[in-house]
Amino acid sequence: MTIPCWPEQFCALPWKGRVCVMSSKKVTFSRQIKDELSRVPCEKDCCQRAELAAAIFGAGQFVSQQQDGFKSIILATAHSASAARLSALSQERYGDGPEWQASRELVSLTFSSVKVIEAIRNDLASVFGFTFSERKSLHLNCPQPCCRQAVLRAWYLTCGSISEPASGYHLELSMRRPEAARSAIALLAELDIKAGIVSRHGHDVVYIKEGQYIADFLLLTGAHLSLLDFESLRVEKEMRNSVNRMVNCDNANTQRLADTAARQIELIRRISQALGLVRLPEDLRVTAEIRLENPDLSIKELGEQMQPPLGKSGMNHRLKRLERLAAELLQTEGGDGHGH
Repeated sequence: MTIPCWPEQFCALPWKGRVCVMSSKKVTFSRQIKDELSRVPCEKDCCQRAELAAAIFGAGQFVSQQQDGFKSIILATAHSASAARLSALSQERYGDGPEWQASRELVSLTFSSVKVIEAIRNDLASVFGFTFSERKSLHLNCPQPCCRQAVLRAWYLTCGSISEPASGYHLELSMRRPEAARSAIALLAELDIKAGIVSRHGHDVVYIKEGQYIADFLLLTGAHLSLLDFESLRVEKEMRNSVNRMVNCDNANTQRLADTAARQIELIRRISQALGLVRLPEDLRVTAEIRLENPDLSIKELGEQMQPPLGKSGMNHRLKRLERLAAELLQTEGGDGHGH
């Protein structure tokens, strides 16, 4: 099989013994997945039919449509390895490949052979129940797991993108026609993957927003190495979020501890000014002195300073008694206008 000439910015990659291509630009996670999927073998006839039909159904542009057909199909992609894969599959399944047009950023595949168009028409009807005259999909006929995987793989290669896992979880399939989007939603639902759909810029966009469902999608398409990277990043992100929650909780607890200590110390000082600590019962006097000497300690830690040590509840009870005494003194001061 002859692979067309490519601009110098593309380099060679193997796929089933053939030559595929990829751009030398920076590899995003979305592109990493496509690079991997473009190398997944697709040798069974049923899977080749499903993958080609899904790619054309989701991303193909039907040109010069007539009542019962059209003259050509154009499939454009920014991922050159996907274009090479689809061309190779077409050559293998239909005995003829598409015409190539490559620019720096885009590869266009044009299927114009009458024989190939007729074969594509039959495959679209077989896999999706899609007819050119009615322009609607009647059913999704992919009973075999391998064919379902081929369909999902084709849709991601031609219509898919994903956000960088570090920034969030969001996978999209941007379909050219609503029938394809509805078929995608139905298939994903059968596979227990929760997805939504929204219209954007003339396309119907199927999206997955939960990390576990995205992981399931990657597993089903065969992007196993990318799945490992995704899960690793997901675990790292969740651990970081967990640590941040713990730190925030610790900070909040520290602030509450400081506020409580400050309030207790202020009340003890008022008792000292109004009554004098020496006039307190022995247990409360010692409690007040230890609180004043240790403003940074928690109630539990204050109890450990007592002789003999007090538990947290016992220490808390003594501090509450001091607070009630301070409240009574303040009320008395307000009533008679002087101290003791």
